Amino acid sequence: MKPYKVGIAGLRRSIGPAQIFGLLPDCEVAAGCDLDPKALEYFGQQFPGAQLFTDYQEMLASGLDIVYVGTPMPAHRDQTVAALEAGCHVLQEVTLATSIQECRDIYEAVKAHPNQKFMLAENNCYLAHIMSWKTMWDQGKLGQFMYAEAEYVHDIRSLLKKADGSPTWRASRPPIVYCSHSLGPLLQVTGERCVTACGMHTGSKLEPELGHLDFGIGIFQTSSGGVIKVLRAQAVVREPAMHYFSIYGTKGCLETSRPPTTPIQTNAYFEEIPHLRNMIQMPLTGDVPHAPKEASMGGHGTVEYYMIQDFMEAVRHDRQPVLDIYAALDMCLPGLCAHESAINGGKPVAIPDWR
Repeated sequence: MKPYKVGIAGLRRSIGPAQIFGLLPDCEVAAGCDLDPKALEYFGQQFPGAQLFTDYQEMLASGLDIVYVGTPMPAHRDQTVAALEAGCHVLQEVTLATSIQECRDIYEAVKAHPNQKFMLAENNCYLAHIMSWKTMWDQGKLGQFMYAEAEYVHDIRSLLKKADGSPTWRASRPPIVYCSHSLGPLLQVTGERCVTACGMHTGSKLEPELGHLDFGIGIFQTSSGGVIKVLRAQAVVREPAMHYFSIYGTKGCLETSRPPTTPIQTNAYFEEIPHLRNMIQMPLTGDVPHAPKEASMGGHGTVEYYMIQDFMEAVRHDRQPVLDIYAALDMCLPGLCAHESAINGGKPVAIPDWR
């Protein structure tokens, strides 16, 4: 059987995932596309057999089976839709798109091409402790869902301006819109879906000339009546960057440690198993223990390795991807709705459900 020909769009963020595709015996990294000559040159050194393109449509016309869309958010809608129309399976970076309408466009393209697999590359769902939490949740150890929260604080001010001082696309991205790293794992573990969003922000004190919002906060009502809170910031003084998660059920709770504790640890409190943290046999840290040595080539520990394995299982066996279009919408639409709420004084906004 011929290998799946994989094309990579966006050769800075995507170099790690490309390395993982290159490990798989039934995949060939056949093409790379970027506007930056230096990125193209480096990619060509890493994958000497790959064709190099600066035109995305030309790359699609080169005969690909799979496209990894790892370009900036403003390009996601057009590039994902074009790849699906070209007959390719798509693994697309977060977040899904820059607006509710663009999310709808991707959704309609996925539905119009049922023979192509679409999966959102939400790698935080593949943190080892998050996968362990899902196992414990599915075993009923936490009971019924009540409340969860997440924080993602990451100082990326160096990425908000170009060398000439003009703003990059990230400068106009409201922090809460980039919520899938936080919301995705919570929904993946609990099976909840957010139905209503209320949002707030703290204004623009740190980068006022860019109009970049300092903090974005989303409060979400879930389909079961529970509540999820997400806090996001991407221009505040905070070292190191951090993800924090906690989940409360009727029988117990799970939460991650905060820096300076490294590596990240899980604190677990269950009614039925006293002192669970000392007894649990599952991974409670970020990387999967005993993973192949090369699994860390994706760039964020072992997460890309297991994410791409899941995607390829769906492609090989014609299965629904774990993070399919509905999961993608559930993880990304709430942030867009929370920002809409924030700019309208915190008024509740119903989150679309296109099932």
